[in-house]
Amino acid sequence: MNDFWRFLIGLVKMALFFGITAAFYGCMAISNPGLYADFKTAALTIGVFIVFHVMFMAIYGGYDIGTKSKKNVQNSVIINTWLSDFVGFLWVIGFASSVTSVTDLLNSAGTLLFAVALQGVITLLLLKLGFAIYYYATKDSHTLYIVNENTDQLKMLQNVRKRAEQLPGDKVVSASMEGLFEEIDKFENVFITDIPTEQRRTVIEYCYGRGKNILFTPEISDIVEVTSGYRMFGDAIIFSSAKTELTLTERILKRAFDIVGSIILLILSSPLFLVSAIMIKLDDHGKVFFTQLRATKGGKPFKILKFRTMSESDSTLPMQESDSRVTRAGRLLRATRIDEIPQFLNVLAGSMSLVGPRPEQMMYLHGFDGDYPEYEYRLRVKAGLTGFAQIEGKYNTTNKEKLMLDLMYIQRYSLWLDLKLVLQTALVLLKDDSTEGF
Repeated sequence: MNDFWRFLIGLVKMALFFGITAAFYGCMAISNPGLYADFKTAALTIGVFIVFHVMFMAIYGGYDIGTKSKKNVQNSVIINTWLSDFVGFLWVIGFASSVTSVTDLLNSAGTLLFAVALQGVITLLLLKLGFAIYYYATKDSHTLYIVNENTDQLKMLQNVRKRAEQLPGDKVVSASMEGLFEEIDKFENVFITDIPTEQRRTVIEYCYGRGKNILFTPEISDIVEVTSGYRMFGDAIIFSSAKTELTLTERILKRAFDIVGSIILLILSSPLFLVSAIMIKLDDHGKVFFTQLRATKGGKPFKILKFRTMSESDSTLPMQESDSRVTRAGRLLRATRIDEIPQFLNVLAGSMSLVGPRPEQMMYLHGFDGDYPEYEYRLRVKAGLTGFAQIEGKYNTTNKEKLMLDLMYIQRYSLWLDLKLVLQTALVLLKDDSTEGF
């Protein structure tokens, strides 16, 4: 995609940003005339909205046309907008208007709903335009997928075409094919996945030398490299990756965040807690909670706590699609992830963290197929309720891909990242494919 098309997409993003902001301010000014009568009040109101909208973009993602799927971008923009609207609304009724009665408050709330509807229309139209430009600009962009010789190439191509809106796939070839480099010369984009490290290095260097767009799936060494710092050793540059687990300060901050966060979330979710318990009891009169032995930091076992969603006869086997063991209440609890709420108690007790690798059953510490002894690296931090693997992946994301996501989190840990991932978890509820593979 050349600079002209990038410029057009940039204009669409700017129009979307200012359109959402103008819709909020313009609508709220209808029921609060003081917003346009006083320049200072108007500037502060717009400023508050923009600051929080930019902050929420840093958490949920910006207008990532072309790098994420259309549905994911749409969900991100909607959440950004709703949260910014809520904060802006609190600012307006608290500081920037003369709300003196319940009637005034209701009028402002009604205006806010109209603003949300208008923003929704603007979002859908401009995102549709932005993606239409992206699809047109990349329609002649061809991608070659290079895979391991044991990979089912037809199945790989089918999977690639499911994700065509992010990166169209034109051809899948084996890394061992004759004339591979001549084949590479025919394509603009080269996607490399699951081929031997030395061979991958050769292919990447060849593509780099010929100005190809290069994409590749990571190995553990890549995670270490990408999260490394650099320093000078005499007149030579070296990479440094000394971090193997959280420091004492980081562990203290993380534990404090877990305690405060789990208490707040338990209070906020207490009505759901009660309603869920009643639903389970009324459904089949069985136990409310389900416990299972899982592993946390260092492989230490603990009993994970969930709302029971399956019949009590046999809940040891993995869940399958349309599993007859799932109760009526259980289907709703699983679909909304409410069955995970009791794990806030695990977090408060110190067995889990709000953010971290999901706790596996003891028998699966090395991955389900035993092919990844590196799976143990996930045990360098406490098991968590949410994390990269839960937000970016699906239920049937492969063990290796989950491992890469978990290791990326461990290497990049920060208190800000934990807060960001907790807030991003709301996006999982909007992903209609997040439970794919049950």
